Amino acid sequence: MNNFPPYLKILSFLLIILVSMLFTFLLGLIIAIPFFGTDVITQLPEMTDISNSDSLGLSKYFQIVNQIGLFIIPSLIFAFLVNRNILKYLKIDIKPLNFSMLAGFFMILLAMPLVSYLAEINEMLNLPESLSGLENWMRESEAKAMEFTKVFLDVSTVSGLSVNLLMIAIIPALGEEFMFRGIFLRLFKEWTKNVHLAVIISAVLFSALHMQFYGFLPRLMLGIILGYLFVWSGSIWVPVFVHFTNNAAAVIASYLANIGIIEADLESLGSTDNINYLFGSIIIVFFLIIMIYKKENANTNTIT
Repeated sequence: MNNFPPYLKILSFLLIILVSMLFTFLLGLIIAIPFFGTDVITQLPEMTDISNSDSLGLSKYFQIVNQIGLFIIPSLIFAFLVNRNILKYLKIDIKPLNFSMLAGFFMILLAMPLVSYLAEINEMLNLPESLSGLENWMRESEAKAMEFTKVFLDVSTVSGLSVNLLMIAIIPALGEEFMFRGIFLRLFKEWTKNVHLAVIISAVLFSALHMQFYGFLPRLMLGIILGYLFVWSGSIWVPVFVHFTNNAAAVIASYLANIGIIEADLESLGSTDNINYLFGSIIIVFFLIIMIYKKENANTNTIT
């Protein structure tokens, strides 16, 4: 497969994803029987009912199974077929700079006002009147996705927190970075011969795949940042760590709010009406990005 042209590699990867999703889902059903009962198939439609607390465990289980089948397994299989050395192809074997990890950690946390501002802009975007039906469907889908997220995050035990960190932070950070930065970004760079275009295209796919239309702009910004962190560092661990920090912050904040330590609302997390905080967020984010670039610029691992 290493000798395939880029477009055939992309098509092959998409096929691997489809097969992996189907196989993982069926395997997940079989594994679920001892834990959820032999009638697990009949319980599947109930997973969309957020008012049914009995189906919450099954929903989280299949969320984890589906993420593994969609992101992690296909990425590992594709990397093996192309290179035979999975660690090398996905840049798992490259040790990141401690500075990049630390700067990325603070950057993504301090970017919250900017992320919230982009989300507000995204919310104000309206489709033409002729597409009002589509817009209503998009807003309803967004509201339903937010309700699911709130239910998933509504935990007040350490075990519940651990499951949420695994489901929302650890697996997505690994799987999505393997797929979008480790594979798609590199394939689009190989195809277009332009690393900047590859970063943008992979970021667009990253944001679009989440199917949360009114969160497209902040996820696009996150995807672009993660893409350049991968390109500059040459290590998958920098975007993985920053991605994990971004997701884990919401999980931990929700947990702390649920047990009464802090006051936090998922929808308003990081938002501010103070323009100085917003400009401060923008300045700090760009400053840290430039610092990471300068530190990594002399690094021989850089992907250019």
